Amino acid sequence: MARNIKITAVPQHVKNKYEKLIDLAVAETYKSLVQKSPVDTGRFKASWAVGQNDLSFPGEPAGKDSYPEPNAEQPRKIGYQKERMGNVYNVYNNLPYAEKLETASIGEGGSVQTSGPGWVRATAKRVQSMIPTLAARVEAES
Repeated sequence: MARNIKITAVPQHVKNKYEKLIDLAVAETYKSLVQKSPVDTGRFKASWAVGQNDLSFPGEPAGKDSYPEPNAEQPRKIGYQKERMGNVYNVYNNLPYAEKLETASIGEGGSVQTSGPGWVRATAKRVQSMIPTLAARVEAES
């Protein structure tokens, strides 16, 4: 069913839809990276975060035997609650060995759980290709 929107309300309507799309893309990226993360103690998997113009979360502290399982459906947002237009959002992991898990071959610091090097970039590419589908979902929800 079509909605009638006053012409003066169009900018806010579009902004709301755009922000919902950002929210879905961030959530899908976070979920995918958490689910694909290799697990030994769980520190790496538990150290994913989403920053709004910020990459300051250092990750979970070392020294525990195990770490709580993150909720892949609920991104750990650092310093903000809701995605807003005009900001930059990064899903990141600042642990010292994070880059090696992304770039190293299996047996040289990489992990078989990630299917080898490039898994973070592959996730980013996959989520980018999902944007039209996510946009259609936002449109269908209104």
